[in-house]
Amino acid sequence: MATSGSSPKPRSTDKREEVLDIASENFRVKGFDGTSINVMAREAGISKESIYRYFGSKEDLFLAVVERELSVYHQNMLETARGYQGQPLREALYAVADAVLRVASNDRTLALRRLIFQMSANGSKVGHHYFTSGPDVAYQSLLKLFGHYQPSASFSADQLSRYFTSMVLHRTMLQRECGVLAPLSDEEIKQASIATVDDFLLAFCKLPAAKP
Repeated sequence: MATSGSSPKPRSTDKREEVLDIASENFRVKGFDGTSINVMAREAGISKESIYRYFGSKEDLFLAVVERELSVYHQNMLETARGYQGQPLREALYAVADAVLRVASNDRTLALRRLIFQMSANGSKVGHHYFTSGPDVAYQSLLKLFGHYQPSASFSADQLSRYFTSMVLHRTMLQRECGVLAPLSDEEIKQASIATVDDFLLAFCKLPAAKP
């Protein structure tokens, strides 16, 4: 989920991508049950049957929307995981915290997450797909990172990955979900990432904060 805010993306000239553009906005605004294949077909200028040829079912279409939203995030996390070697641990964690917080806390991500959780509660497979393609990607990247640096004799890479993810996301996501925190600016994301990394390294790796 790579865009911040809730403004729609420009329409693609590729018809399948155009359907995904339309579906993304419809699902986000109207929810799964309120989104009509007929309406989306009219907006795309194609038949309902054409949409089903592309995606098979309405749920498959939603899965495709989620997958596309996560694709840039997935790529960013892979690049972050590949690029940490040669960097100090602190800088590598700054990059991860920034990438995760920037995507997870934006309006578009929050809207889709609410819909995903609602559908999962009703038995949909979309929650499993979202977890493995989103949150678990960040976790696996952190496992590799902490396995490389081995910054603590007291905590395993698994423990460090879980604790770090929780520190980065828990309070901010709770505040955003409850509507008590506005979307974060670039500077706020930067400062939150720096503060979290410094606190984490001091608490779990006994490393003091970086000097200003």
